[in-house]
Amino acid sequence: MRIIDTHCHLDDDKLYPIAKDVVERAKKAGVVYLFNTADSLPSFQRVLKLEEDFPDVCRSVLGIHPEFAAEEDDYFLSAYKEREKQKEKIKAIGEIGLDYHYSKDEEVVAKQKQRFIEQIRLAKKWNLPIVIHSRDADYDTFKIIQQEKPDSIDLHCYSGSSELLDEYLRLPIRRHIGIGGVSTFKNAKTIQRVIKEHDISLFLSETDSPYLAPTPHRGEVNEPCYLPLIIKEIARLKEENEEEVAEKIYQNGVKFYGRK
Repeated sequence: MRIIDTHCHLDDDKLYPIAKDVVERAKKAGVVYLFNTADSLPSFQRVLKLEEDFPDVCRSVLGIHPEFAAEEDDYFLSAYKEREKQKEKIKAIGEIGLDYHYSKDEEVVAKQKQRFIEQIRLAKKWNLPIVIHSRDADYDTFKIIQQEKPDSIDLHCYSGSSELLDEYLRLPIRRHIGIGGVSTFKNAKTIQRVIKEHDISLFLSETDSPYLAPTPHRGEVNEPCYLPLIIKEIARLKEENEEEVAEKIYQNGVKFYGRK
C-alpha cells in the first residue's frame, strides 16, 4: 500500500522535536510523501527544514492561515519574499482561506477575504495548486473560488455538504477534497455521505497531524502513520478493496501536487 499525507503539520511543537521518529513510523505504515503545510511566517522555516532533513519524504506547502489575516502588510510582504526565494521548493500555496469560527466581525471577514484572494493570485502567477482552509465560511469560500478560478484546489479537511461539493464540480477548475480522521468518527454523517456519493477521483488522503486523530486514536496526538485507518474507512464506505482504494487516492495526490 502506497499513501500520501497531503496535509500534515510536522512543524507543530507536538511533532517537530520527534520528527525523525514520526517520519520512520509513517514510512513503515506505507506513507511515501508528507506534505507539511505551513500556516504562518514563522512556520515556513520549520517546514523547509523538514524537507532538508528528510528529502526523500517531506515536501513543503507554504501559506498564511486566515487566523493571521489581520497581520500588518509588512508581515505579508515578508511572507511573499520568503516564498519567492523558495519558489522551486514550494509544491502548493496553503493553507489559505476563511475561518469565521471565532469571529464574524466585518473588519475581520474583509481582511481574511483580502488575504485569501491575494494568495490565490500568487498561486496562479506561479502555477501552483492551493490548499484551502474553510471553517464556518462555506458560502464565502465558494464565491471567492468561483470568482478567482484558481487552477487547482484542495478543500482540506472537507466539512461541507454533498450538495456544496456538487457546486464545486460545476466550476471550470481541478478540485479535490481532503479526507482525514473525521471520516472515521461515529457521528461524522456529512463527510461519510460525501464519500459514499462521490467518485474516489476527488479524494486526497490527509491527517492534519497532530490534530484530528482517527478512531480509535481520537483525542490523541495524530500522526501520518494513522493514514491506513482513514483509507480503511473510505474503502468500507465505498464497498471497495482497500489496496485498490489506497492506490487510486495515491495517484490523486501525485496528480494534484504534480512535481514531487
